[in-house]
Amino acid sequence: MEERNRVLGESVSSLLDQGKMQAALALLDGLQPADAAEVLESLPAGERLRIFKTWDVEESSEALLEMSEDGQIEVMQGLARNLAMRIISEMPPDDAVDLLGDLPEKTSEALLASMSPVKAGQLRRLLAHGEETAGGLMTPEAMRLSEELTVGDVLDRLRETPENVEMIYYVYFQDEKNRLTGVNSLRELIIAEPGTPVMEIMHRNLKTVNPEEDQEIVASIIDRYDLLAVPVVDAEGRLLGIVTVDDVMDVMEEEAKEDIYSLAGSWEAEERRERNPFLAAILGRLPWVLIALALELLVAGGILRVFSDTMQEHIALVFFIPAILSMGGTVSLQSATRMSMDILGEGAGRRGFVKSIAGELIIGLVIAMFSGVVISLFAWSMQQDTRLGMVVGVAMACTIVFAALIGSLLPLLLKALGRDPSKASEPFLSTVMDILGLTVYFLIGIALI
Repeated sequence: MEERNRVLGESVSSLLDQGKMQAALALLDGLQPADAAEVLESLPAGERLRIFKTWDVEESSEALLEMSEDGQIEVMQGLARNLAMRIISEMPPDDAVDLLGDLPEKTSEALLASMSPVKAGQLRRLLAHGEETAGGLMTPEAMRLSEELTVGDVLDRLRETPENVEMIYYVYFQDEKNRLTGVNSLRELIIAEPGTPVMEIMHRNLKTVNPEEDQEIVASIIDRYDLLAVPVVDAEGRLLGIVTVDDVMDVMEEEAKEDIYSLAGSWEAEERRERNPFLAAILGRLPWVLIALALELLVAGGILRVFSDTMQEHIALVFFIPAILSMGGTVSLQSATRMSMDILGEGAGRRGFVKSIAGELIIGLVIAMFSGVVISLFAWSMQQDTRLGMVVGVAMACTIVFAALIGSLLPLLLKALGRDPSKASEPFLSTVMDILGLTVYFLIGIALI
């Protein structure tokens, strides 16, 4: 928290203790919604609820949107139903739907039942779409006009635009059947001659998505084409709404967190939505830990038992097991991360993926040569045993090459199976490479010693 907001929080709390509610509200009114939210979340729950029960509905709805998910739920559940309904009704539809989706189902239904039929119907239609789809992200309040207008007519309509239209930087045009036919930016309309028909200057080659499109695809389209919004259309081409860049930024942040947790073999980000943080941390990490433990004990342990005679005869081999396994796990995770980024970034198709795999193999070969030579010389220096140096060096090189190959292929396999490529997590890769590394190491040891 910024020092300024911490001091403001103390000031608001002090004013509330003195019974100066209006002074506290005046202080909050002068803040940006994000700062007001931070100040509110620094207050005790009771004081926070007192403010929301008294504060202007429009101001409180803007601040509430900037609060954490847990903070929003706590406030909404602490307010009277009528007041909670009025606050939600002030929000943009896409934000209102997000909040309703986070609340318990009974609470959401009660709030919807207390709204006007028109508002409740609008929100129910948005709620019908999946939370992580374009339909779940979109706002229906886009600026849409007839393609038969002139530029001057459009500008006149823009001056009369209601405040609830979220974005007027793009103006979308429709035909007589309400099918989306084109778009212009506000800048293009301002510099055009007023008498020009918009059909002559509008862009007809639009990037659109259907309401069930995954949010990651929507985010990639906005990012790739530098858009401020992307229209959502139905099967007949009718404009349902738009997904704006601010919604996409939230999506990208959430997806980045999930990918990071996935690479670490944890799903805490998802679990936190439904459980307390401590339990989420345990349940999010435990599955991969147990799988890795079982594989290490049953498979890797079995490999060590099979080659126990070799280890007894050449005890020096044992000293290099940690280095070989560590390098295998590290290189495989690096390759998997690189390939996952290529896949999630939509890469360059099959040829692009083949090129990426080839690139990772070349990098793996170079690393393998250097690492193999270094560890081979180190092993030789321990006992002046050339065969030991050869075994350790060749095993290290082979393990690294296999690690680069497996790390590159696993995300592609997950994608082919319809799974998230980022699920190629570090615990799983490390366990696979432990098993493979041990097998390669001792087979080479038997062959060369």
